[in-house]
Amino acid sequence: MDRLYKNFPRNAGFFSEALRLERELEGLTYAPASAAALTLICPRRALCEARELELEAFARALRDRVKYAVLLKIADQKHVDLLTKRALRGDERSLRSLLNIGRGITAEDLARILPELREEFEKARRASAKVFVTAARGLVREAAVYVKYAEPHPFAGMGHLYQSHVFYAVAGLGEDYVYLFRIDKGADTRRLALAEGDVAPSAFRRRKIKVHIYSPGVGIRSYQEEAADPTPRYRALIGGECRPDRHCLSCRYKEPCECAAKGNA
Repeated sequence: MDRLYKNFPRNAGFFSEALRLERELEGLTYAPASAAALTLICPRRALCEARELELEAFARALRDRVKYAVLLKIADQKHVDLLTKRALRGDERSLRSLLNIGRGITAEDLARILPELREEFEKARRASAKVFVTAARGLVREAAVYVKYAEPHPFAGMGHLYQSHVFYAVAGLGEDYVYLFRIDKGADTRRLALAEGDVAPSAFRRRKIKVHIYSPGVGIRSYQEEAADPTPRYRALIGGECRPDRHCLSCRYKEPCECAAKGNA
């Protein structure tokens, strides 16, 4: 399953079928935590992004819960591999079984495998020593910056269920806080990171948010806050209300959206 996720574009068809069956069986819609944060700028934009990234958010959720089930010894790796192989061949019964592996794992369960998850991050950090950040480009550079400069934590993913929506958060886990590391991409980076961070404490049962923002050539800025209730953002995203303003000019969804026309009026 991990190999399938790491080559997500090539295996999008498999994950699409898995998501179709997940909707049929559980009636769930998936969204990344970053989409909930975008409601600070525009709920319509947040909804568009949630729809665009749903498949990837679901794929990450499926990969994670199967992985955690194996680490917790709830599932056997050989059995998982067999089910995955059969599901790839179109066996729906195997796919149904795969979808149920690790479904009930909680934040309390994750506490038992935090040492393994931390070692996973440390292993990636050691490997990143071979990458020259200034020479790398695009996603490779972002990944290299992340593992080189982020604080060492056990990193994990978990969803927060609201109505029929699963808002999926990935964060480092401290004793009573979640940790997010972001690269500075402009004036909205801080508030979006903190808003995204509000989802993770609800998923992982933590009280606080710690955010590090890395600015190339400047360094790292650190912010800490008490976690806020994310449900108003969930409601805003689900409602998808248009909120035209200056962001419409640079919005990637402006073509199919009436917000841009109102914002430029």
